[in-house]
Amino acid sequence: MTTNIGLKHYLRAFLRFDITAIRRTALLNFATALTEGAGFLLLVPMLSVIGIFGDTDGKKGIGNEIADHLLGGFTQSNKLFAVLGLYVILIAIQSVLTLLRDRQTHSLQHRFVDHLREMLYGAIARARWNFLSQRHSSELLSVLTMDIQRVGMGTHFLLQLTTVSIMSFAYLVVAVQLSASVTLLALVIGVLLWRMLHRTQDVAKQNGVMLTKANHGLFAQAQEFMAAIKLVKIHAEEAGNVRQFTRTVEDLRERMTAFHEVRSKAQTLYRIGGALALAVLTYLSLMVVKTPTSHLLVIVAIFSRLLPSLAQVHIGIQQLWNMLPAYENWCRLMEECQANSDITDAPELPHVKLEQSIVLRQVVYRHARSNFILRCNEMIIPARRTTAIVGPSGSGKSSLLDILSGLTPPDEGQILVDGAPLAAHAGWRRRIAYIPQETTILDGTVRDNLTWGNGNIAENELWSALEQAAAADFVRGLPQTLDTRVGERGVRLSGGERQRLALARALLRQPQLLILDEATSALDHDNQRVVLEAIRALHGRMTVLVVTHRYEELTGLIDGHIYIQNGVVSAWQPEQKIVALGLL
Repeated sequence: MTTNIGLKHYLRAFLRFDITAIRRTALLNFATALTEGAGFLLLVPMLSVIGIFGDTDGKKGIGNEIADHLLGGFTQSNKLFAVLGLYVILIAIQSVLTLLRDRQTHSLQHRFVDHLREMLYGAIARARWNFLSQRHSSELLSVLTMDIQRVGMGTHFLLQLTTVSIMSFAYLVVAVQLSASVTLLALVIGVLLWRMLHRTQDVAKQNGVMLTKANHGLFAQAQEFMAAIKLVKIHAEEAGNVRQFTRTVEDLRERMTAFHEVRSKAQTLYRIGGALALAVLTYLSLMVVKTPTSHLLVIVAIFSRLLPSLAQVHIGIQQLWNMLPAYENWCRLMEECQANSDITDAPELPHVKLEQSIVLRQVVYRHARSNFILRCNEMIIPARRTTAIVGPSGSGKSSLLDILSGLTPPDEGQILVDGAPLAAHAGWRRRIAYIPQETTILDGTVRDNLTWGNGNIAENELWSALEQAAAADFVRGLPQTLDTRVGERGVRLSGGERQRLALARALLRQPQLLILDEATSALDHDNQRVVLEAIRALHGRMTVLVVTHRYEELTGLIDGHIYIQNGVVSAWQPEQKIVALGLL
């Protein structure tokens, strides 16, 4: 995607977002510009009517004619009061319109940014797992936060650019009414100033690309540091991490400083050029064009505002070019997520019931980022049985779980759930509960964690699930029971308590298939025994898959096993047979 296409795409996306609100904003801009132009057009001619200034050439402009009409019935003593009163009314109207315009602009900007953020969030949520697993999470989060925030800043400048452009047009209309020749001269000077700074747009574009990379680097560095902060502390590597972070921050600061330098140079040139232009305009108006004094005052006042407005327009355009790489990242990630969209489960279809078996036939899965291949010729996992999945590290146990859960489709072969292809089962993953070794615990209350992903659940159901997970006793002992806050990642709970809380949450899903991926490997003996006993109580009620390295500790708990080695998946076998063959 080129930058030019990116700008057109961005403007088109913005205009299509809420055309009614955009029209309303434009109308308020025109109304504000009209009142401000009317103030400039009428104020000094009205003062001329009451005798403060006299026309030097006897000509009357449109402002004088309107003033004569409005003030013709007033006595001389009341004209000043009427002029000032009308001026105050115009300023009051303009202020109210400006307030409404700014409020509308602010709402439009933030709703558009929220729209982009929500679209991307939804696209990421709906993307296939094998696509997401190949992306660094910091890249996704950086686009979702920093890049979209920069798009918001660019949108702010776009709306500001529109406002300034409309106001500038109003100023020019008034100036032309007073002196077309002086206005033309001012426009020539403005065009010259604009051309002198035209090349700074290329610098803004390139700087925007580098700033986007620096932002992503900062986000990745911060995320990796927070994920490894305990290890950093244990190894006393704080100083090295701080130095690395400092280098990343310096790179970001250099990019931001470079762009600020470009903007500052433009502002400086416009200030100097504007002062010179006003001086030249004043001299030529008095000495060459012979502009009436009252008209000259208005022209000077107009161009003292118009030239800074021209600088704002230029800076706004620079900001848009600088923002575009961030918007292009958003577009690129949106397109990739949509191209890798997952199958959408239809909520109106009936839920799947696993009552017979899960069958894998001639399944082949090739890992996208390595040479690893998982193969399974024929395997039948009986329903409502507890099955152990065993094998050395790196043998393919996690890949098999991803395939069985429908998270990753195989490259070849077929998966059947009660005789129907897995892909045809709407709601299949909604009937699965998965508990990993490092379970996800929210920084909220026990209740928040139990209801996460489970919707509205009655309190008696929560306690029932806690009882089944052997977690009710420890929850009753907490200061506020269900409403006790557990801290970030459940830091206020022990490892066993976290796993039992995760098991209770899983049971609230009423799953047809419960998967425990090394869920007890990090626990001490006592906590492991409690969790295993809770799993034992589920025997025969649902299909359970247990991935473990401690096969001997599952004696009497499982009905059968699946052995994986070097990516080759065995058939499902009863528990006694694997012991007899001496495979473990």
